[in-house]
Formats: sequence, structure tokens, C-alpha cells
Amino acid sequence: MLRQSTTDTFVPWQGGAAHPEAVQTSGTGPSDAQRFAEPFDPLHDPYLTDSSPFFAQTRAATPVYYSPDLDSWIVTRYHEIRHIFQTPQMFSAADPLAPLQPIDAAGHLLPEGGFRQVPTPTLNDPPGHPRGRRLVHSFTPRRIGALEPFVRELTGQFFEEQMSRGRADLVRDLAWDLPALVIDRLLDIPDKDVACVRAGAASRLLLLWGQPTEDEQVRLAERMAAFWRYVEALVVRRAERPRDDLTSDLLLMREGELPALTRQQVIPIVSGLLLADHETTIGLLGNVMRRLLTERHAWEEICDDPSLIPNAIEEVLRFDSSGIAWRRQTTQAVEIGGVRVPARANLLLLLHSANRDPAVFADPNHFDIHRRNAREHLSFGNGAHDCLGAPLARLEARVVLEELSARLPGLRLVSEERLRYQPSASFLGPLWLLVEWDT
Repeated sequence: MLRQSTTDTFVPWQGGAAHPEAVQTSGTGPSDAQRFAEPFDPLHDPYLTDSSPFFAQTRAATPVYYSPDLDSWIVTRYHEIRHIFQTPQMFSAADPLAPLQPIDAAGHLLPEGGFRQVPTPTLNDPPGHPRGRRLVHSFTPRRIGALEPFVRELTGQFFEEQMSRGRADLVRDLAWDLPALVIDRLLDIPDKDVACVRAGAASRLLLLWGQPTEDEQVRLAERMAAFWRYVEALVVRRAERPRDDLTSDLLLMREGELPALTRQQVIPIVSGLLLADHETTIGLLGNVMRRLLTERHAWEEICDDPSLIPNAIEEVLRFDSSGIAWRRQTTQAVEIGGVRVPARANLLLLLHSANRDPAVFADPNHFDIHRRNAREHLSFGNGAHDCLGAPLARLEARVVLEELSARLPGLRLVSEERLRYQPSASFLGPLWLLVEWDT
């Protein structure tokens, strides 16, 4: 169990005015802040199905506390999390992909399979991080915008295949393939390799953010290593024969006197783009459609006025984020939300809770596609490490919503559907979403 060092020099957190949900507490360390640690289980119901009651309780009573099961300090409020994102010198982003639990049964299979953890823009702190971000500038609005016709084409294929049936699974029949095909187009990866991308994404998600059994660890680690070797071979091919794609740009780009990224530095960037965009966008598309079809008035509004779609997406990102948590590690002893946290402590930042914080969002448990500050959500992070793929995810969600609302305004959820979610501490989206319409 993490314990406070008596020799630590703590940096106090300046939290400003009293929090709307706050009650008087005296917590200053794990012993006083653990009373909510035991019920916190991010991998099972009821947390997966509806975590808002838990969030409200912890924000009010113990907004920062230690969870021994996760060996992490849980942070739940908006301003603390935003400050952590914006202060990398105190809260390092160098190791957000450490497994949620030890993978002793299969840990050796990753390095033996060729997998290597190389610092990337996601896994790096200043001064190294800004250089990496600048060298990924080929992920430009022009390049992202050029993908819009392809996203519309893929959505059109869904209509061609499903329209006459009057019923579909929006996750499996549309959202499952679309993000992988789009990011593969950006990186110039053949469509035949989409299955490899999906297997790699699912394996990383479950191995790093779930609690797999020992047998599952072996299978997932083998798939992760195989995917790493695939990306490694791709980068070697692009280094030898560049094309007009993002992978080639990363290998060729120069900035001033800075040297180009090496192949070993490009491999984890490409791997991260393939995996993160695929998983988070599947969740985003599922959450968008589920929420808008549940809040029927909102669906009818965007059908009547498509200009409401961009802000509707932001409100879904706030209300039902597909990226529900992220990690940081303290570089020094610090006080967060009135609680003393030691140096080198793991932090689990509950973004979904921050997005429901009444200190920032009025009536936060009310879904409102007209909310003026919806875009202030933290679902894509904040500061130097904000999500590189956010523009692409927004574009995909916008195009899918535009096409579905225009062609199927009578779209509705299947009434007997019971949703299930992938057991992950970081990403949340329905495993299926059954809908129907009149033919």
C-alpha cells in the first residue's frame, strides 16, 4: 500500500472557491481517503452501466483518494484534472500505458515478440514532447478533411447493405469497421489488414486496461507482439519506398536543425494512431447514436437542423465520453484537492466524472445539445497532451450523424435491447447497438 513519506515536501493545490458538491473532510492521505476505494470497480456493473451516482458521491466527499486494488490515486474533479493535464513538470505522462494489473503470466512474451516501449508524443514529457508533436504536424486539417468523402462512402455502404432489412447493429455493422478503414487509409494500409488492426487494438485494450486471466494474458500478449511486428515491417517498407501517407511523412519530415524521427520512434507513433483512434472512435460512434436515440427530442432536432450536429457531438463527448479515464504519475510530492499525494504515485484521472462536475457544467446530468460550454469537456485531454486524433474522431462522428439523420430520420432503438460494455478502466462504448426503421 502506498504511504506518505514523512520527508516529502508537499506542493499545495490551489483549488479556488468551494466546490458545489463539497462537504467537510479531513482527508490528508490514504488512511483518511480510502473509504470509497473499496466500492470502486471500473470493470463491472453498476459502474460500467451508470457511473454517475458514484461520481457525485466521490466528488462531494473524497475527490482524491487512494485505491489499493488499482495502486492508484483516483482524481474525480474537473479543475484538479485539468490542472494535472496542464502541469507535466509535476504530473508525468511518461507511463500512461502501464498495465492496470501485473501481467506476470505473459509479460515476457512482449519483449520476446519484438515489442518495445519507445517514448512517443503520448509517452513523453517536455522538452522531448514538443519536438515529437511538431514532427506529427502532417496530421493536418487538410489531410484530415480529405478523408471526409471516404467516410461518407463507407457510411453509404452501410445503407446499401442494410437499408432493405429494416434492422441493424450500428456497432458491428458500421462503427466496428469504419474507424479502422479510415485510419488505414490515412496510413496507407491495405483493407485486407483491417482484421490485424482490430485484433491489435482489442488486445491492447484488454491487456493494459482490463483484468485478463493468465491464459488470456498469453493470448493477448501474443497478438500485441504480432501487431507490433506488423507495424515494424510497415515502417521499414515506407522508409525504403515512401508514399503520400502519414507514415512516410513521419519518416521524412524535418524541422530546423532537429533530426528526423528514427524508424524506432515512428513505429510506436503509427501503432498508437492505429490502436487509439480505432477503439475510441468505435466507442464515440456507439455512444453518440445510443444517447441521441435515447433522448428522442435531440435526435428529432438534428434531423430538422443538421447544423446542431457538431455541438451535439461535443455534448455526447461530455455526457458519454468513450475515453473515461487516463493516467499520470506525480514527479514530486503534491497536494491535490486537499489530499497529500506522494512522489511517483500513480494517478487515475476520471474524465467522465470531470465532465459531470457541476463546478463547470450547470445541471451536469442533463443532456443538452444546446449547451454553450459543452466543448470544455476533458474527453480528449487538455494542454500539451490533448488527443492528436480528436479532429478525425469528430469528423467521423459528424459525417455518420449527417448521413443517418438525413436518410433514416425514423431510426429508433430496439426496445428489448440490453446494452453491455467492454470491461475497461479507460474506454467505454456499447458492444452492440440494435436499431430498426420502417422500410
